[in-house]
Formats: sequence, C-alpha cells, structure tokens
Amino acid sequence: MTGKLSAFWAIAVLGAGVLIPSEGRAGEDPRGWRAGVAVAVITPARSMMLAGFGSRKQPAEGTTTELHAKALALQDAGGTRLVIVTTDLIGIPRPLRDRVEARVVKQFKLPAASLLLNASHTHCGPELRMTTTALEELSEERRQLTTEYCRRLEDTLVALVGDSLADRSPARISYSHARAGFAMNRRLKNPDPEGEPYLNHPNPDGPVDHDVPVLQVTWKSPARRAILFGYACHNTTLFVNQYAGDYA
Repeated sequence: MTGKLSAFWAIAVLGAGVLIPSEGRAGEDPRGWRAGVAVAVITPARSMMLAGFGSRKQPAEGTTTELHAKALALQDAGGTRLVIVTTDLIGIPRPLRDRVEARVVKQFKLPAASLLLNASHTHCGPELRMTTTALEELSEERRQLTTEYCRRLEDTLVALVGDSLADRSPARISYSHARAGFAMNRRLKNPDPEGEPYLNHPNPDGPVDHDVPVLQVTWKSPARRAILFGYACHNTTLFVNQYAGDYA
C-alpha cells in the first residue's frame, strides 16, 4: 500500500450448481434491474516478459493460473447502462482505454462514462507497452509480442462488453461488505533525515483498509450468481515467473 489507498475490483461468476441462491432471493428485482456477464481467457498464447518486477530477466516460464477478463453489465429501470470490466493485468494503458472506448461507443452506443476498465495489478501478467516511448525501450521481438498481444486484447475487451450487454436479463442486486485482514501498510517513515521521507517497508502501525465491498447479482433463470468485490492491497503475493492472477 502507498500513502494513498487504492483498490482493484474483481468479478466472480458462479454457474448453476455452485452457491445457487434460494428461491426467495433470486430472480427479478422489483426495482427493474437487468444484468449480464461475460468471461474471456486473456492468457498470452506465447511466452512474454511479465510486468511489475524489474528484476525479471526471462519471459514467462509457463502458467500457474489462466488470466481472465470479466464483464458485468448493469441496467437500471430507467435504461441507464454501466459495464464494469475487470482484468488480470498490471494496468490499463491509456491508449488501450481510448481504443476500446471508441469502439464500444460506436458499436454499442454505450457512453464513455458508462465503461469502467479495471486491472487487478497482478505482477504475473504480460507487459503492456503501447506508447512510442515505451516501445522504443524494447527489443524488436518484445516490441512485436506486446503489440500483437495488445491488439488481440483490444478485440477481446470490445467483444466482452458486447457479450455482457447481450446477456442482460432480469436480476436481483444486493450489496454488503466483509473484512480481510492480510493487507499491510508498506510505507515506513525513514529515520534518516538525509534519505527519502518513507521507506518501502512493512509498517504494522500504518493505516490500512481491510474492508471488502461486495456487490452480488443473482439470476433466477438460469440460476447463477456474479460477485463484484474490491480490496485495497498490492496484488503481489506471488513471485513466480509464470502467468498468474495472484490472490485476486
């Protein structure tokens, strides 16, 4: 954690037979909500350098868990739509956001303000280089790999938004929150007045946010459940040189 708390968001989609809600809690929301979901695997087909840890010298050496992009489309009784997309990536480069946004606005008439693209900040996802300055730092091979991956990722995210919108049906939405206590403040005041003000070091006495906000969406037919949750903790519990979503 930094001095300014930040959080990722993630979507879990559970199918029939897994945590199916009871008859009284599932089905159509009397407030007129409609919702849809879509999921896609975004694990690179080829070995790429991973983003996050600067000490890595070799590309990914396999896959611990598949990387996913997931979309949750919500529509209220007034017809206002929102699509939340979560990804197992280090971040969302501005050029990627701009390109996906332009295509989504054109194809699905979804306002730009109604599209949320979020990354879990896993340090076991592929490097995403899209600006000229960032690409100039790479070898020709790495430049080609990241450029091709970002193009495919763009297409996948646009399709995911469309699939989630097409999947909309009457749903029930509820909100709650829980607590997870493993987040640790990582900024310790430096006793050396000549050094940096804060050290990147565990600080058990520093402020943390252990709250886990949870938005639950349930459908009656077919019976399924989607859970959107967030947590303010750096997504770096793994130090493997493989594709992985980490704890998120």
